[in-house]
Amino acid sequence: MIFCIDKKYSQPALELVRLTSQSGYGFVYGGSQRGLMRQAAEEVKKLKGHIIACTWTDFEKFVNREAHKIHVAKNIPERIMMLLEKSDAIVALPGGSGTLDEITAIIEGRKLGLHRKPIVLFNTDGYWNGLIDQYQHMYEEEFLPKSPKELFFVSYDPKETMKYLSSELN
Repeated sequence: MIFCIDKKYSQPALELVRLTSQSGYGFVYGGSQRGLMRQAAEEVKKLKGHIIACTWTDFEKFVNREAHKIHVAKNIPERIMMLLEKSDAIVALPGGSGTLDEITAIIEGRKLGLHRKPIVLFNTDGYWNGLIDQYQHMYEEEFLPKSPKELFFVSYDPKETMKYLSSELN
């Protein structure tokens, strides 16, 4: 199945991918060959950037074989830890339930103090508003000990994302 991602999501995401690649950052992702992640990996490849794919055994047959490195985890939780381990920062582009699972697990790790890596919700066209609102609600109702601003950065623009990442990683 081929997903046709609306340009309102793909164009800003691919601009961000270009900016990160041109700044020397590698591209670590789940190795998917579908949707926005496939487009992003193709963009990195065109720019001769470095691609690391982290997949798991059940999906190894679908992984992007053109990645420079392919890491295979035993299961999804191990894969999420692998994505975190191989990355300097986490940027959640608009995505599906797998992206939601990954980003919430990584935010939870930051909340628990298991890592201090920058986390960005790339909120094109308000894509992540529901999740942001839920974290704010959990904080206001005292189910979350840290404010969303302490856990992740919300960005609406590729240049804004790069400015944030530069300040956090340098």
